[in-house]
Amino acid sequence: MTAVLSRAVEVVLRCAPGKRLFADAASQMRLPFPLALRLGTDIIATNRILCSANPDSKRLTRLATRFLHPKELDDLNRRFPSWAKLESENESKRRQIASWLAGRWAAKEAAKKAWDATLLSFRDLRVETEIGGGVLIVCDTCKADADSSPSGIKGKVTEQTAQLSISHDGDYTIAAVIAAPLHIDISSVLATRRAEAEAKLVDKDA
Repeated sequence: MTAVLSRAVEVVLRCAPGKRLFADAASQMRLPFPLALRLGTDIIATNRILCSANPDSKRLTRLATRFLHPKELDDLNRRFPSWAKLESENESKRRQIASWLAGRWAAKEAAKKAWDATLLSFRDLRVETEIGGGVLIVCDTCKADADSSPSGIKGKVTEQTAQLSISHDGDYTIAAVIAAPLHIDISSVLATRRAEAEAKLVDKDA
C-alpha cells in the first residue's frame, strides 16, 4: 500500500510542474540578509559642477552656498582659499576644486537614496573626513528640528552617520553609501516636514 501511494505521488508531481516546483521550494530554506542595510549610489559628470576650461565663479558660488553644509563651506575655504575667484587659479587647481565639490554632490544624492529620504535636503547632509583619510556621510537635522533649543534636543538623536566611498574616473565622480535605517528621532523630523508640505498643498488648493 505504501509503495502504491509513493508511486501515485511521484506521478502527480511529474505531471504538475507547478506543484513540483512548490514541493522543491518547500524542502529548501532561504536565510535572508541578516542586516538592515541599504545601498545608495550616484554618478555625476564633474563638468556639471564646474567646467575647468571655462569657469563661472558666480555660478559656482551660488551652487556651493546652496548645497554645501556650513561645515563643508568652512572646509572648502580652508582647502581652497581662492575657490570663489577661479580666474586666478590654473586649470589643474580648478579640476581639484571641481572634483571635491562633485564628490560632495554625489555623496549627498547617494545618501538620500540609501536612507530612502527624499525630504532630506542637501544641507542636512555633510561629508566628514576621518582620521586616516576615510570619509563618512553625516545626516544632521539639528537645525531643522522644530525645537532645536538645548532643552528641546536633549536626549534626541540629531545626527546619524553612514559609510561612504567617493571615487573619480576621468570626467566622472562616483559615490556609494551603505546606511542603516534612520533613527526614529530623525524620521520624525522628516515626517513633520512631509505633513507641513502636504498642508501647504491643501491650503493652496483651497
